[in-house]
Amino acid sequence: MKFGILGAMPEEVALMARSMTVHHTVEAGMRTFYVGEWVGQEVVLVLSRVGKVSAAVTTMLLLERFGVDHVIFTGVAGGIHPSLRVGDVVIGDRLVQHDMDASPLPAFERFEIPLLGKVFFESDREILSRAVAAAKRYTTEFFPQDVSAESRAAFGIDTPAVYDGLIASGDQFLADPEVTAELRASLPGLLCGEMEGAAVAQVCYEMGNVPATVIRVISDQADHSAAVDFLRFVNEVAEYLTGGIVRELLAGYSK
Repeated sequence: MKFGILGAMPEEVALMARSMTVHHTVEAGMRTFYVGEWVGQEVVLVLSRVGKVSAAVTTMLLLERFGVDHVIFTGVAGGIHPSLRVGDVVIGDRLVQHDMDASPLPAFERFEIPLLGKVFFESDREILSRAVAAAKRYTTEFFPQDVSAESRAAFGIDTPAVYDGLIASGDQFLADPEVTAELRASLPGLLCGEMEGAAVAQVCYEMGNVPATVIRVISDQADHSAAVDFLRFVNEVAEYLTGGIVRELLAGYSK
Protein backbone atom coordinates (compact mmCIF):
# COMPACT_ATOMS: atom_id res chain seq x y z
CA MET A 1 0.00 0.00 0.00
CA LYS A 2 1.21 3.51 -0.82
CA PHE A 3 0.19 6.35 1.49
CA GLY A 4 -0.21 9.99 0.50
CA ILE A 5 0.26 12.29 3.48
CA LEU A 6 -0.49 16.01 3.40
CA GLY A 7 -0.79 18.98 5.72
CA ALA A 8 -1.72 22.60 5.13
CA MET A 9 1.16 24.40 6.84
CA PRO A 10 4.91 23.82 6.81
CA GLU A 11 4.98 23.22 10.57
CA GLU A 12 2.42 20.43 10.21
CA VAL A 13 4.59 18.33 7.89
CA ALA A 14 8.10 19.29 9.04
CA LEU A 15 8.54 16.52 11.61
CA MET A 16 7.29 13.88 9.19
CA ALA A 17 9.67 15.14 6.50
CA ARG A 18 12.55 14.81 8.96
CA SER A 19 11.45 11.35 10.10
CA MET A 20 10.86 9.61 6.76
CA THR A 21 13.51 8.30 4.40
CA VAL A 22 13.28 10.43 1.26
CA HIS A 23 14.33 8.63 -1.93
CA HIS A 24 13.66 11.56 -4.22
CA THR A 25 11.49 14.65 -4.64
CA VAL A 26 9.12 15.60 -7.44
CA GLU A 27 8.02 19.13 -8.34
CA ALA A 28 4.44 19.31 -9.58
CA GLY A 29 1.68 21.88 -9.39
CA MET A 30 3.87 24.36 -7.46
CA ARG A 31 4.39 21.72 -4.79
CA THR A 32 7.28 19.53 -3.67
CA PHE A 33 6.40 15.86 -3.16
CA TYR A 34 8.73 13.83 -0.94
CA VAL A 35 8.74 10.22 -2.13
CA GLY A 36 10.18 7.56 0.14
CA GLU A 37 9.36 5.30 3.05
CA TRP A 38 8.50 5.55 6.69
CA VAL A 39 8.15 2.71 9.22
CA GLY A 40 8.18 0.16 6.43
CA GLN A 41 5.55 1.82 4.25
CA GLU A 42 5.74 3.62 0.90
CA VAL A 43 4.82 7.25 1.45
CA VAL A 44 4.48 10.46 -0.52
CA LEU A 45 4.50 13.55 1.72
CA VAL A 46 3.49 17.02 0.56
CA LEU A 47 2.57 20.48 1.82
CA SER A 48 -0.85 21.31 0.38
CA ARG A 49 -1.19 24.92 1.59
CA VAL A 50 -4.34 26.26 3.21
CA GLY A 51 -7.92 25.94 1.96
CA LYS A 52 -10.21 23.53 0.19
CA VAL A 53 -9.02 24.20 -3.37
CA SER A 54 -5.35 23.82 -2.42
CA ALA A 55 -6.11 20.57 -0.59
CA ALA A 56 -8.21 19.25 -3.50
CA VAL A 57 -5.50 20.00 -6.08
CA THR A 58 -2.87 18.31 -3.92
CA THR A 59 -5.04 15.27 -3.32
CA MET A 60 -5.72 14.88 -7.03
CA LEU A 61 -2.00 15.01 -7.75
CA LEU A 62 -1.33 12.37 -5.09
CA LEU A 63 -3.92 10.09 -6.66
CA GLU A 64 -3.24 10.69 -10.34
CA ARG A 65 0.50 11.38 -10.44
CA PHE A 66 1.68 9.13 -7.61
CA GLY A 67 -1.00 6.45 -7.45
CA VAL A 68 -1.44 6.47 -3.68
CA ASP A 69 -3.92 4.00 -2.17
CA HIS A 70 -4.74 5.84 1.05
CA VAL A 71 -4.72 9.59 1.74
CA ILE A 72 -3.99 10.95 5.22
CA PHE A 73 -4.54 14.62 6.02
CA THR A 74 -3.22 15.87 9.35
CA GLY A 75 -2.95 19.21 11.09
CA VAL A 76 -4.63 21.48 13.61
CA ALA A 77 -8.25 22.55 13.97
CA GLY A 78 -10.50 24.74 16.08
CA GLY A 79 -12.62 22.96 18.65
CA ILE A 80 -16.38 23.48 18.30
CA HIS A 81 -17.77 20.88 20.70
CA PRO A 82 -17.56 22.25 24.26
CA SER A 83 -15.89 19.10 25.62
CA LEU A 84 -12.78 19.57 23.45
CA ARG A 85 -9.61 21.01 24.95
CA VAL A 86 -6.35 22.22 23.45
CA GLY A 87 -4.24 19.18 22.53
CA ASP A 88 -7.16 16.78 22.08
CA VAL A 89 -7.25 14.70 18.91
CA VAL A 90 -10.20 14.38 16.53
CA ILE A 91 -10.34 11.78 13.75
CA GLY A 92 -13.10 12.32 11.23
CA ASP A 93 -15.73 9.63 10.90
CA ARG A 94 -17.67 11.99 8.61
CA LEU A 95 -16.69 15.23 6.89
CA VAL A 96 -18.88 18.06 5.64
CA GLN A 97 -18.29 21.37 3.86
CA HIS A 98 -19.90 23.89 6.18
CA ASP A 99 -19.72 26.76 3.68
CA MET A 100 -21.51 24.85 0.90
CA ASP A 101 -25.07 26.18 0.54
CA ALA A 102 -27.04 25.84 -2.68
CA SER A 103 -30.33 25.60 -0.75
CA PRO A 104 -31.86 28.71 -2.41
CA LEU A 105 -32.21 26.38 -5.40
CA PRO A 106 -35.17 24.02 -4.94
CA ALA A 107 -33.24 20.82 -5.67
CA PHE A 108 -30.64 21.08 -2.91
CA GLU A 109 -30.38 21.17 0.87
CA ARG A 110 -27.84 23.11 2.87
CA PHE A 111 -24.37 21.46 2.96
CA GLU A 112 -25.23 19.17 0.02
CA ILE A 113 -22.65 19.02 -2.79
CA PRO A 114 -24.71 19.94 -5.87
CA LEU A 115 -25.11 17.15 -8.43
CA LEU A 116 -23.21 14.72 -6.22
CA GLY A 117 -26.12 14.05 -3.86
CA LYS A 118 -23.95 13.92 -0.75
CA VAL A 119 -23.75 15.99 2.40
CA PHE A 120 -21.35 13.84 4.41
CA PHE A 121 -18.25 11.94 3.30
CA GLU A 122 -17.91 8.89 5.53
CA SER A 123 -14.64 7.29 6.59
CA ASP A 124 -13.93 3.60 6.15
CA ARG A 125 -14.86 2.02 9.47
CA GLU A 126 -11.92 -0.38 9.69
CA ILE A 127 -9.41 2.34 8.87
CA LEU A 128 -11.10 4.70 11.32
CA SER A 129 -10.71 2.06 14.02
CA ARG A 130 -7.01 1.70 13.15
CA ALA A 131 -6.52 5.47 13.30
CA VAL A 132 -8.25 5.81 16.67
CA ALA A 133 -6.15 2.96 18.09
CA ALA A 134 -2.98 4.59 16.70
CA ALA A 135 -3.91 7.92 18.27
CA LYS A 136 -4.57 6.37 21.66
CA ARG A 137 -1.33 4.41 21.48
CA TYR A 138 0.69 7.51 20.68
CA THR A 139 -0.93 9.81 23.24
CA THR A 140 -0.53 7.34 26.10
CA GLU A 141 2.82 5.73 25.29
CA PHE A 142 4.93 8.23 23.35
CA PHE A 143 3.54 11.75 23.75
CA PRO A 144 4.94 12.24 27.28
CA GLN A 145 8.39 11.28 25.98
CA ASP A 146 8.27 13.55 22.93
CA VAL A 147 6.81 16.69 24.51
CA SER A 148 8.41 18.16 27.63
CA ALA A 149 6.47 18.56 30.85
CA GLU A 150 7.07 22.31 30.55
CA SER A 151 5.44 22.47 27.12
CA ARG A 152 2.54 20.29 28.20
CA ALA A 153 1.97 22.44 31.28
CA ALA A 154 2.10 25.65 29.23
CA PHE A 155 -0.98 24.51 27.31
CA GLY A 156 -2.71 22.67 30.16
CA ILE A 157 -2.27 19.27 28.52
CA ASP A 158 -1.89 16.00 30.40
CA THR A 159 -2.91 13.05 28.21
CA PRO A 160 -4.80 14.28 25.14
CA ALA A 161 -8.26 12.81 24.70
CA VAL A 162 -9.00 11.06 21.39
CA TYR A 163 -12.38 11.44 19.67
CA ASP A 164 -13.86 10.30 16.39
CA GLY A 165 -16.74 12.21 14.90
CA LEU A 166 -17.92 14.92 12.54
CA ILE A 167 -15.43 17.46 11.16
CA ALA A 168 -16.54 20.52 9.19
CA SER A 169 -14.39 22.22 6.55
CA GLY A 170 -14.76 25.63 4.96
CA ASP A 171 -12.78 28.43 3.37
CA GLN A 172 -13.05 30.67 6.38
CA PHE A 173 -11.19 30.83 9.66
CA LEU A 174 -13.87 30.32 12.31
CA ALA A 175 -13.52 33.01 14.98
CA ASP A 176 -17.06 34.31 15.55
CA PRO A 177 -18.92 32.68 18.50
CA GLU A 178 -22.27 33.24 16.79
CA VAL A 179 -21.11 31.43 13.64
CA THR A 180 -19.75 28.45 15.55
CA ALA A 181 -22.90 28.25 17.69
CA GLU A 182 -25.05 28.20 14.55
CA LEU A 183 -22.93 25.46 13.00
CA ARG A 184 -23.16 23.44 16.21
CA ALA A 185 -26.94 23.71 16.06
CA SER A 186 -27.14 22.91 12.34
CA LEU A 187 -24.72 19.99 12.44
CA PRO A 188 -25.48 17.86 15.51
CA GLY A 189 -22.41 16.13 16.87
CA LEU A 190 -19.97 18.52 15.18
CA LEU A 191 -16.59 18.32 16.90
CA CYS A 192 -14.25 20.75 15.15
CA GLY A 193 -13.76 23.06 12.21
CA GLU A 194 -10.88 23.39 9.75
CA MET A 195 -10.24 24.35 6.13
CA GLU A 196 -9.28 21.26 4.10
CA GLY A 197 -10.46 17.81 5.22
CA ALA A 198 -13.84 17.57 3.51
CA ALA A 199 -12.32 18.65 0.19
CA VAL A 200 -9.76 15.84 0.49
CA ALA A 201 -12.56 13.41 1.30
CA GLN A 202 -14.66 14.54 -1.68
CA VAL A 203 -11.80 14.10 -4.15
CA CYS A 204 -11.04 10.65 -2.75
CA TYR A 205 -14.73 9.71 -3.02
CA GLU A 206 -15.00 10.87 -6.62
CA MET A 207 -11.77 9.14 -7.59
CA GLY A 208 -13.00 5.66 -6.75
CA ASN A 209 -13.73 5.93 -3.03
CA VAL A 210 -10.05 5.89 -2.09
CA PRO A 211 -9.73 5.79 1.72
CA ALA A 212 -9.19 9.21 3.29
CA THR A 213 -8.26 9.70 6.94
CA VAL A 214 -8.38 13.15 8.52
CA ILE A 215 -6.54 13.57 11.82
CA ARG A 216 -6.80 16.89 13.65
CA VAL A 217 -5.25 18.29 16.83
CA ILE A 218 -7.23 20.98 18.62
CA SER A 219 -5.24 24.21 18.78
CA ASP A 220 -7.98 26.52 20.07
CA GLN A 221 -11.71 26.95 20.46
CA ALA A 222 -13.14 28.10 17.14
CA ASP A 223 -14.66 31.12 18.90
CA HIS A 224 -11.16 32.03 20.16
CA SER A 225 -12.35 32.30 23.74
CA ALA A 226 -8.94 30.98 24.87
CA ALA A 227 -5.77 32.64 23.68
CA VAL A 228 -3.05 30.22 22.55
CA ASP A 229 0.46 30.93 21.33
CA PHE A 230 -0.32 29.23 18.04
CA LEU A 231 3.16 28.86 16.56
CA ARG A 232 4.59 27.67 19.86
CA PHE A 233 1.77 25.14 20.15
CA VAL A 234 2.33 23.82 16.62
CA ASN A 235 6.11 23.59 17.00
CA GLU A 236 6.27 22.19 20.53
CA VAL A 237 3.11 20.07 20.71
CA ALA A 238 0.98 19.64 17.60
CA GLU A 239 3.67 18.48 15.17
CA TYR A 240 4.55 15.64 17.55
CA LEU A 241 0.90 14.61 17.91
CA THR A 242 0.17 14.70 14.20
CA GLY A 243 3.45 13.09 13.16
CA GLY A 244 3.39 10.53 15.95
CA ILE A 245 -0.16 9.42 15.26
CA VAL A 246 0.51 9.04 11.53
CA ARG A 247 3.67 7.07 12.34
CA GLU A 248 1.73 4.70 14.59
CA LEU A 249 -1.01 4.31 11.98
CA LEU A 250 1.54 3.38 9.32
CA ALA A 251 3.38 1.05 11.70
CA GLY A 252 0.14 -0.79 12.34
CA TYR A 253 0.01 -1.83 8.69
CA SER A 254 3.47 -3.38 9.00
CA LYS A 255 2.42 -5.82 11.72
